[in-house]
Amino acid sequence: MFNFSSNHKTINEIHKMYGNGTLIIDNTYQRRSVWSEKDKIRLIETILLNLIIPELFFWPAETDPETGESIIHIVDGQQRIKAITSFISNEFKLKKQYLMEDETKESYGNMFFKNLPAETRQAFWNYKLMIIEIDRKATRENIVNMFRRLNLTDYNLNDQEKRNSISGDFAALTRELSELPFWEKYKLFNNTDIKRMKDVEFCGSLVLLYRQGIIDQTDQRALNQAYEDLQNNYIDAENDKCAIISAIDLIKNFFVSDEILKFLKRKAQLYSLFSVVFFMQREKIDITDSTKNQLAEFVKLYSIFDNNMDLSLNVSNDEKKIFDWLKKYKLASSEGLNKHTNRMIRYNVLKDFLFSNAPETENIQTSLYNKMSALSSSSTNAEPDIDE
Repeated sequence: MFNFSSNHKTINEIHKMYGNGTLIIDNTYQRRSVWSEKDKIRLIETILLNLIIPELFFWPAETDPETGESIIHIVDGQQRIKAITSFISNEFKLKKQYLMEDETKESYGNMFFKNLPAETRQAFWNYKLMIIEIDRKATRENIVNMFRRLNLTDYNLNDQEKRNSISGDFAALTRELSELPFWEKYKLFNNTDIKRMKDVEFCGSLVLLYRQGIIDQTDQRALNQAYEDLQNNYIDAENDKCAIISAIDLIKNFFVSDEILKFLKRKAQLYSLFSVVFFMQREKIDITDSTKNQLAEFVKLYSIFDNNMDLSLNVSNDEKKIFDWLKKYKLASSEGLNKHTNRMIRYNVLKDFLFSNAPETENIQTSLYNKMSALSSSSTNAEPDIDE
């Protein structure tokens, strides 16, 4: 067993510790928690009103051998500290619509930290936070178990959040990939995805896709196994990282319209495109204007496709071939998204479509689009947006 002690630290003390690296967040076991701007503003309002906020849990996990300073881990309270430090850095203002009290709306509405009166800033720096300090004798396993228990009242940990407590080479790579600017730039994961670490899980699936090809992931066994098998001595980690970053650089070339972005925000479709891009890497095929145009044409046709359309008496053989591709792809995107069979169907259809370079292809696609548009019903079948 290990002990706890309680004390107080001012915001000034915590801000200095966080800034100089003696107070850190250990992402190797913590789940993501993404606060909205409203959450941050209401925390700051609570502090300005000199009301109590929940205690923070700190663990002095190690000692810097050069300075003798304790390196303290934030076990619980990372979002509160991030909100406070980002407010001090003037990264957001106190928008009136999110403040709850008339007093703060009138006194501080729409102000950044730098705009607050001097006496208010002084009081803010001196505000004391309750700290629960965990005995430095506690083990990492103790801390992980405590973290899980502290968060049980919010929601149960999902599979990826459980995996995140496993440190190791594979875990480190998936986290590193999930932090690439690419995902944020194109908003490929929403706040809930990020909070529940679905972005890390997707990046883990990409590593498996590159290493093993298209596999069945209807359950969590493949990722769980990778976290265990590649925990240590993951000798291909750097090579795999470079290959995936290279694939991301290729995929950026496809983001040429809002329609394509909307299509690729569906994780099944993004996974399918990565499958094709990995094929292109293996075969040393470059992205051309024709390839990009073909994806745009596919998305355009797919956007108006309806399973109930009957064009059997109204299309040429070439048009029927494309129509059948769309139907197969739609069915493989409607259920069982992570089944090996459906992933292979989507991959093959997309690959064949992108590299259909016959001179007459463009006319065929235009003709088919016009015929489908004429038959398009007022409502289309919604495709479920299920994470890979």
